[in-house]
Amino acid sequence: MLQDLFNPKQLIAAQDKCNYQRIYGFGELSVKVKSNSEALLDELDLYYKSYVSSRNDESGKTLYVINQENIGHEHNWLDVPREAGKQGKKEGYLENAEGGRWIKKFKTGLTLLQHQSTPTVVGECEQQLAQIVNFINNQCLNHYLSQGFELGHASAFSRDGKVTAIAAGSGGGKSTLMLRCLEDDARNFLTNDRLLFKNEDGKVAAVGIAKLPRVNPGTLLNAPRLKHILPVQRQAELEKLPISELWGLEEKYDVQIEDEYGLGRVVLQGELVNLVMLDWALNSDEPTALLPVDLSAEAEEIDGLRKRPGPFFQDSNGVFSEDLNELASLSQYCQALAPINVYRLTGKIDFDRAFELLETL
Repeated sequence: MLQDLFNPKQLIAAQDKCNYQRIYGFGELSVKVKSNSEALLDELDLYYKSYVSSRNDESGKTLYVINQENIGHEHNWLDVPREAGKQGKKEGYLENAEGGRWIKKFKTGLTLLQHQSTPTVVGECEQQLAQIVNFINNQCLNHYLSQGFELGHASAFSRDGKVTAIAAGSGGGKSTLMLRCLEDDARNFLTNDRLLFKNEDGKVAAVGIAKLPRVNPGTLLNAPRLKHILPVQRQAELEKLPISELWGLEEKYDVQIEDEYGLGRVVLQGELVNLVMLDWALNSDEPTALLPVDLSAEAEEIDGLRKRPGPFFQDSNGVFSEDLNELASLSQYCQALAPINVYRLTGKIDFDRAFELLETL
């Protein structure tokens, strides 16, 4: 068992005991996950069922998941600054002399080594699948960010290879609207809340991060094909709540796209052609409307799309950013998005009307 995070021999010995493995494909990047827990890998298979890969690509990334007791509490972790509006101490970090960075998750106790060649998670991993998924996805983020892609906080779907992204703050409805748009069988799921994009010779390449939609009960109650995800008793309880209370309820459920919408409904990349910024409200009396945005004069309208890479970002040379608050400028985002159509969805929140409006794009 690994007891000292900063003892290279102990770390290598613990990694060598990861005898079970799976391979997942994320576009041009494959990630081999090795663990000492086969049960955890079985859970990952269920989550990444649309991304399981048969290729054994030696040029891909190998990631280790060491399931054991949590360790590293005794260190004086440096605080990772939170994003604006978020409170509490979530993460700490310490640089590793071997070219990596240890990151401590204070709530769950997991410790993660972001390293160019041997990214590793240590702790009670079987109980923290979501953080394992996030760590795997961070390797994908690093891969594409190192190639000059920008990171957007957005959901997205694709139709005939053309991608529409939907951006809003947390709780703004981007996941719900994206799922509503999948009721058109010609549309495929790209991502729930992380989108990478890059202007390449006048077209914007888009890559989706493999994160399943995590939605609140209101989304499930109002989608006939998803309502079954809620236990029957819980449905009865929630249907008694006023819309305003239901909208603000934080109670997350995963939506497995191919189980609910059909096989072949998940894609990883495409050409970004539309960006829709949600600027609507429950208490608005105005009809739902889709308005064009001129980025040359209204750059601030896409501010909600911007997302910082965070403490896990390590470029292809193994270098970490010195500024954990680093965030690309609005002008940089506008330059990347210059070839596409940008819109604001305003007025009252009406997902059926929004679906109709997005059908015109």
